Amino acid sequence: MKTSPKIARLNFLSADDVELIHESSIELLASHGVRSESRPIFDIFSRAGALTDLDTQVIRLPREMVDAALATAPKSFVLYGRDPAMDLLAEAGRPYFGMGGTSEPFFWDYDLGKTRQPTKQDMVDSTRIAQAAENIDFVMAICSAGDVPKGEIYLHEYDAIFRNTTKPVIYTAPSRRFTTGFIEMAIAASGGESAFRERPWVVLYTQPICPMVIGAYSEGMIDAAEFGVPLMAAPGPQIGATSPTTLAGTLAQINAEALFNVVLSQLIKPGIPVIYGPQTGVFDMSAFQSTYGSAEQAVARAAVAQLGRYYDLPSFGLGGGVESKLPDAEAAAQATMGIILNALSGLTLTQTLGTMGSGLYGSPEMVLICDEIVRMAKRILKGIHVDQATLAVDVIRDVGHGGQYLSHEHTLEYFRSEMFFPKLFKRQSITDWECRGMKSAMDVAHERVEEILQGSNTVTLPPGANQMLETALASAITNINL
Repeated sequence: MKTSPKIARLNFLSADDVELIHESSIELLASHGVRSESRPIFDIFSRAGALTDLDTQVIRLPREMVDAALATAPKSFVLYGRDPAMDLLAEAGRPYFGMGGTSEPFFWDYDLGKTRQPTKQDMVDSTRIAQAAENIDFVMAICSAGDVPKGEIYLHEYDAIFRNTTKPVIYTAPSRRFTTGFIEMAIAASGGESAFRERPWVVLYTQPICPMVIGAYSEGMIDAAEFGVPLMAAPGPQIGATSPTTLAGTLAQINAEALFNVVLSQLIKPGIPVIYGPQTGVFDMSAFQSTYGSAEQAVARAAVAQLGRYYDLPSFGLGGGVESKLPDAEAAAQATMGIILNALSGLTLTQTLGTMGSGLYGSPEMVLICDEIVRMAKRILKGIHVDQATLAVDVIRDVGHGGQYLSHEHTLEYFRSEMFFPKLFKRQSITDWECRGMKSAMDVAHERVEEILQGSNTVTLPPGANQMLETALASAITNINL
């Protein structure tokens, strides 16, 4: 199992601030409520004793219902990978990082120097990149299977991902039919239902509608919970457009929306793992578009991590995604800000590493650049270990006035653990850099992409799973087209 330090060094909110946001969210749920565009979800709350109005379809939650759900939602659980070595201990304050997000309509092609329509093979290749990247802990998508029939795209994306990674997978299913396909194909890739139920290695990602609406998109939670699949609802407002323009107001709204979905998860199946996942997208009123790399978004996301720690629930959000159109200095600056702030605030699951153009496309090269940024972030999280051995007072005396430490055994013992050694960002003299072609970080990342894709680092399915997955894909396509 992979673990990360349980640490949170960054708090933008005081304890009183957190309480005020919580109480505001509780008030919104009790008095304003959430409108349901899904009758099955409306009925779940109605049967559980929520205050429901059939005419308006509004669901209001008493404080006691929220408290009960928070009491049964697991505070710690294993986010399984198909390979147990890839398991993650999901807890508030333990940061992990994942490639991409949900299906993205374009793809950055290094050789063309521009975006193009993605293919299923791009999905395969990008998943292989994520599998090989040491600091990519879970897998989502940086493109889509854009060359298959439109109604079947998600199913082919599941197929491409499941065949090419053994890491935990977080993905969406836009309806209950797609959720059925998602689960059946994951079962097939596991080698059978019993193996999958024992270790459900996918997470179902859903999104309510901002502000304060839940729709049919979220009904898949009902089916996924039956198999023990962890659930996540990620309210995704545009600050200033579908949530208040003040960060405090947005936090009050998205916290209410996230708590509503925590309650829903526990009404469906008490004890089912659930991830607290409010997003903090910003609507730029001058450019009239969504942002991925704004400073206020990063601050609000750190506050989300703090709220996740308050509820003692694993949290989720953007962080590696950028607005930049190229894997360039702008992209690296935005990704570094997001990754470092998320790490320091203890956000559990940071998504969108490798995502560019505010979520419109991804780049394998940017995935590997983000992988290197996470490597740096992990060294920062490690901090400074102080004891008698690391203080090295005796070593200083031993070296003496004007001596050197390079040949001292203390240096040999500690330099690997104390110092950061980059793998992608090459340390070399100017002369060496010039002799080696004066390559940019993007060029070096592309060479690594090619090395991975030309290598033999393919993923093996369990015995018989290949045919089972082909059958499950065919069956899911048939069901979707009925």
